Amino acid sequence: MRELWYRKEAEGFGEALPLGNGSLGAMVYGRTQREKISLNEDTLWSGFPGAGRPRGTPEDVRGARELLRTGKEKEAERTIWEKCLSDWSAAYQPAGTLWIEFSGEGETTDYRRSLSLGRAAALTEYRRGGFSFRREAFCSFPDRVLAIRCVSEQPDARAVISLELPHPSRPAGAEGVLAVRSIAPVFSAPSYFKCSDPIAYDSFEENRALSYAVAVLPVALRGRVQVEQDRVVLESGDFVLLVSIATNFEGFDRQPRESAIDPLAVCLDRVRAAAALGFDALRERHEADYRSLFDRVSLTLGGEDRSFLPTDERLRRNEEDHADNGLAALVFDYGRYLTIASSRPGSQPSNLQGIWNEEMRAPWSSNYTININTQMNYWPVEACALPECHEPLFDFVEGLAKNGARTASRLYGCRGWCSHHNSDLWRLSEPVGGPNPTPDSVGWAYWSQSGAWLARDLWQHYEYTGDLDFLRAHWETLRGAGLFLLDRLEPSDGDLITPMSTSPENRYRLNGEICCLSENCAVDVAITMDLLSICTRAARLLGTDEALAEEMEQALAKLKGYSVGSKGQLLEWDCEQEEPEPQHRHLSPLYGVYPGSSIDASSPRWFAAAERLMRTRGNDATGWGIAWKVNVWARLKNGEEAKDCLDKAMRLVETPAFSYGGGGGLYANLLDAHPPFQIDGNFGIAAGIAEMLVQNGPDGPELLPAVPAAWKSGSVRGLRIKGGQSVSFSWQDGRVTQTERT
Repeated sequence: MRELWYRKEAEGFGEALPLGNGSLGAMVYGRTQREKISLNEDTLWSGFPGAGRPRGTPEDVRGARELLRTGKEKEAERTIWEKCLSDWSAAYQPAGTLWIEFSGEGETTDYRRSLSLGRAAALTEYRRGGFSFRREAFCSFPDRVLAIRCVSEQPDARAVISLELPHPSRPAGAEGVLAVRSIAPVFSAPSYFKCSDPIAYDSFEENRALSYAVAVLPVALRGRVQVEQDRVVLESGDFVLLVSIATNFEGFDRQPRESAIDPLAVCLDRVRAAAALGFDALRERHEADYRSLFDRVSLTLGGEDRSFLPTDERLRRNEEDHADNGLAALVFDYGRYLTIASSRPGSQPSNLQGIWNEEMRAPWSSNYTININTQMNYWPVEACALPECHEPLFDFVEGLAKNGARTASRLYGCRGWCSHHNSDLWRLSEPVGGPNPTPDSVGWAYWSQSGAWLARDLWQHYEYTGDLDFLRAHWETLRGAGLFLLDRLEPSDGDLITPMSTSPENRYRLNGEICCLSENCAVDVAITMDLLSICTRAARLLGTDEALAEEMEQALAKLKGYSVGSKGQLLEWDCEQEEPEPQHRHLSPLYGVYPGSSIDASSPRWFAAAERLMRTRGNDATGWGIAWKVNVWARLKNGEEAKDCLDKAMRLVETPAFSYGGGGGLYANLLDAHPPFQIDGNFGIAAGIAEMLVQNGPDGPELLPAVPAAWKSGSVRGLRIKGGQSVSFSWQDGRVTQTERT
């Protein structure tokens, strides 16, 4: 049975266990005296539509481009910073904390807490004062509640329930229910930006931001319950708590103050309907729904499996010998579990922290960082047979394209749509960082290719499902991303080149100065190759826009491609530059290897150059950076290097989950450590393991393309391949012994 388990209470976020139903998130600490469960709701963000100030014009961009063309890199950078960067993105917010305080004294023994990946449930068990205590919790997607059952043998058992909200709040009278109303900030500055008023609220009466409510309905299965204004008192050894959270969010383009949704009414309807079903029926419905997704795929890796050890001890032991193959399989399953828990039809897409955040000013605002991180969140969904979990990203891209069309026209004078490196609940498409006191923000904010990268997911879903109706429904969005790339191409010595841009978050040194702007960056070339090819194929499959398909084909034929440096490495910028960070965390120039496909074994020169660059970068990085390397090494057919990256990705990180610095790895609860906590690495690892086992080749699926020697034997069931099929197989001594396609 796949589970995470521990012999001690969680002290911090990096030890607590995550539950989720796509929208409602909970972190369960498993404490014996005063249980802590932190709460989130996926639409609880700061801000409102149009809160930022768009800046910049096509003339401003052209002026900066001319400065770059004449060798004035720093002046070009300053021009972009002063004229084209807008305000910060909105920030994902915590909803509050549920506290459960238990009576009783005595020594605690036989303590065990666990998270079952097979049932998507957290369990806490122990004995105190000679009596047993047991708590079970899960987040139900069918019934939209967090359900908690607390059982004790203690004859005089007593518990006090309370809610602590981080935002301005008011008790909300509701019979038999502990309920609170609250409001989100109109503004929340990024944690790295110093200002005198980092968080700002309107009044309840004049609030422009979101409103929300939290409701807790207690049910005493024996004993009695008393609901007071700010707490619940239960004199019971067997009770259930039903928790719901809702906001008045009606859409990315709808002002919250105009919303007709009453969050409290939504919460009350949910908890009362759940109470009518009863805990056992709720659990049965939850498990049936969850297992219909999770059980589609299974992985067993032969060799050592140390599931007899607590998970934190298991991580420590594996650092010594890297021999726990069962841990790799557990991390793979955990990535699938987190996908189901954080991204379901109707929810928002997983953000930088999935749906789990306790911080008012979370790292990088826990937003959508769309120069790699949001995309990585969705790398495993198709191969791991979770296409439904892809839907929130498709909805997000459609909204982003609407705002991005205005950005493309206003800032660049282009057709189609674009976005930059940050987005949020309100589908921000502008480059951020204008309030930053220095031009450094240009290096991470001024990159307009993210929309094209996101649009790739629409095509990928078609490739795996063959669903032409889906492709037709999203054609205009796919087409718009391609139009923007087409309009931005520039003639240069008989070729076409990609325009002034950056290579996400990386910089080069020129004449003693650190610079970021360049033309024809490798990642822009790769994305342009990728998406124009996709648009051409999609147009012809749909029998539409033939003239555009021909225009895109002609542009591809003239596109100046990749370049190779003096050491045989793939170049990141338009020419060889001195690199202040040769081991930079972003693998942007290797997009063509993964997730793209323009660099493979059929192009040996580029394939060798990509491998050379990988060796220069090394196998260490941030947590998500290592996860990307697992995937790239797998595509380069090097299972040993992929395994080395995987081992590094599974190092135990013991710093607090919101502390910056140190090497990447996993916290004790297996959440990915950048550090700080970012969930993308969990999804990247799951995708990388799948990539090591199965790849889509030109002649069909390739089995065991990058299996390391340490994975001598094993079996996998249900991985999906392009064309709508699934593949299952077993292997021994590195050779496939049995296979089945369905």
